[in-house]
Amino acid sequence: MRHPGFDYVLSGLFLAAALVFPVFFHGLGLGSTFLPMFYPLTLAGFLVAPSLAMIVGLSAPLLSALLTGMPPFYPPIAFIMVGEALLITSSLQPLQKWFHLPPWLALLIVLILDRGALFFMVKIIARFMTLPPSMLGWASVISGLPGLVMMMIVLPWFIPKLLVKKMQIVRRYEKE
Repeated sequence: MRHPGFDYVLSGLFLAAALVFPVFFHGLGLGSTFLPMFYPLTLAGFLVAPSLAMIVGLSAPLLSALLTGMPPFYPPIAFIMVGEALLITSSLQPLQKWFHLPPWLALLIVLILDRGALFFMVKIIARFMTLPPSMLGWASVISGLPGLVMMMIVLPWFIPKLLVKKMQIVRRYEKE
């Protein structure tokens, strides 16, 4: 059972992290290659109610674009990231719960789906901008591979521990 108040707090934390991580990564010269916004969005997808996770996924790229200019509205990378973020935040828990998948497998499936969605969204937008669609699509997919590898190394180790910790906190709160 979820405690909605705690989910709101976690959602705010993940939204704040999704706004700060990209600035930190860009400040270190790592840029978007490591997909810094996706770490907190993925954690939100696993740890908070799906509706709240989707709100975080919808608002993080748009708020970041408004506050920092990253991702940019033009070319419409911010809107592509909204699509990706909604896919990630809305599908992790259902995949894990409906199919009883371990977190690492749910994450792997969602990241593969994300790259496919990214490829097609970039191809569609590239056509409107009279750019080479397939080349841009593949370049977008390939440029994020280091981030995907890092996510698959780091997050599956954290997620089960965070899920257990969250349940302990919620149970403790419910007893009071």
